[in-house]
Amino acid sequence: MTKASRKPNVKFTSAPPRRSPWLGVLVGAAVLALIGGAWWSRSGGEAGGLGQTFPNQGQEHIAVGAQHPAYNSFPATSGPHYVQPQPWGTFVYEIAPETLVHNLEHGGVVIQYNPSLLKGDVGKLEDIQRRFPNKTVVAPNSQLKVPLALTAWRRLYTLDTLDEAKIVEFIERYKNRAPERFPD
Repeated sequence: MTKASRKPNVKFTSAPPRRSPWLGVLVGAAVLALIGGAWWSRSGGEAGGLGQTFPNQGQEHIAVGAQHPAYNSFPATSGPHYVQPQPWGTFVYEIAPETLVHNLEHGGVVIQYNPSLLKGDVGKLEDIQRRFPNKTVVAPNSQLKVPLALTAWRRLYTLDTLDEAKIVEFIERYKNRAPERFPD
């Protein structure tokens, strides 16, 4: 045998098959997606949301004074409403929920306060309304069991005190998040 024709003395052994790390990554991602989806659903579809989310009751236009099913929140956050929305601004009189829901449908935020429970200057609410003149309505609501209630489409946030930072945060987070969007 010549040197060139000799076969090397190598032993072949079967090594265990290599496992791809991708399988573990995919399984882990699927588990995280399921956990995240459940949490997202429970939080109303929003991470760190303010207040409570309510099911959509639709956006049917009704005649003034027409009967309709009860709203699923108080104050109302969606549902049947009058054809004409409330003009944006600050008001000293109570406004029908059927009017205000139309403002919510247009991406607005309604700030209602109970005059007998609110400790603080209503002038601060007027100042906030002026910061968002084409997306907010401020009005009293003597039926509130809390000093302040902020509503946006399908969203309700109540406050025991006039917290300007929280009110502004709610407006910035939820304005223009409705079925019909109108420019600010």
